[in-house]
Amino acid sequence: MPSAYDRDKDKSPGSQRDIASVMAALASRQAENAGGRKLTGPERAAVLMLALGEQHGSKVWSLLDDDELRELSVVMSTLGTIEAPAVEGLLLEFVSRMSASGALMGTYDATERLLQQYLPPERVGGIMEEIRGPAGRNMWEKLSNVQEEVLANYLKNE
Repeated sequence: MPSAYDRDKDKSPGSQRDIASVMAALASRQAENAGGRKLTGPERAAVLMLALGEQHGSKVWSLLDDDELRELSVVMSTLGTIEAPAVEGLLLEFVSRMSASGALMGTYDATERLLQQYLPPERVGGIMEEIRGPAGRNMWEKLSNVQEEVLANYLKNE
């Protein structure tokens, strides 16, 4: 079965109308294929990276740390076959989320909210505490990390 992209790619590339028509075709087909396998977050990332391929995914791969590379590679190697409608649905969701917001902005709070949707609270707390580091602690916690002699010398000179 040809994809919606294949049916519409003979139109002039880059036009908004082409993108809109492809998205509309994918959206109508996504409703038909809603009963497929539900993918986890890592599986969705693996499908997206496989769909991007070497040429378009190389920049993303270069930005991943070793743990992310390892996890994504394990998931990719055990993914099995993902049917074209599921891939198209995932790509449609990705594009629609990007076009709806216009941009992405990563913040501490947004990251914490996202992690809370998928991880146990104690694990989220640990990860966020590690991210926050000393800058996120209160003044007394920060001062407890300063050597006593250094603090005494500083106060003596004030």
